[in-house]
Amino acid sequence: MRTFIYTIAFSALSAMLCAQNTFVKGYILTEKGDTIKGEVRLNAKKEGDNYYKVFFKDNNGMQKNYKPEKTKGYGFENKHFVSMESDGEVKYFEIVVKGSLSLYKIMQEVMKMNELFFEAEYYLTTEGENKPIAVKESKFKKQITELMKDNAELAASYAEEKKFDLEKATDLFKSYNAWKAGK
Repeated sequence: MRTFIYTIAFSALSAMLCAQNTFVKGYILTEKGDTIKGEVRLNAKKEGDNYYKVFFKDNNGMQKNYKPEKTKGYGFENKHFVSMESDGEVKYFEIVVKGSLSLYKIMQEVMKMNELFFEAEYYLTTEGENKPIAVKESKFKKQITELMKDNAELAASYAEEKKFDLEKATDLFKSYNAWKAGK
C-alpha cells in the first residue's frame, strides 16, 4: 500500500514539473555573434521570464542560464529575441517586425491591487538605431507620421486608428519595410 501511495505521489509530482517546464528546439546568439543550437526551456507559468533570462541546453547537453547582457539574442519556434538596453537595463525584446522600421514586444512586471502580473509594452527602432523608443499608445499615429515621413501616404493609412493596434501596426510596418526595400 505504501509503495502505491509513493508511486502516485511521484507520478503527480513528475506531471506537475513537466507541465511547468518544457524544452523546445532553439538557439542562442553569443556576444561574438556565433549561433549555438540546442533547446530552450519554457516555463508556462512565468512567460515573462523569456524577456529577462533564458535557460539553454546545447546539443552537447551543457545547461546554462543566459542573461541579455551576455548574449545578442536567442530564439525558439517562430519567436526571436534580441538584447537591447531600455531604461538603464538590458532586456530581451521579442521581434514582432524586423526591417527599416522594427517593432518589438516586451513583458513588464506590473503590480495592481497587490497582485503581480505581466503586461505587454511595445517599442520600435529605426534602421541603424539600437535604442528602442517606447510606443505611446495614444500618440502612435503621431509617432508613425514622423517616422514614415518619406511615405506620408502609407502613414496616413493608419489615420482611422486613434490608438495603437498591434495587428494593424504590424501590417503597416511590414508594408513600409517592403516599400523601403523596393526603393
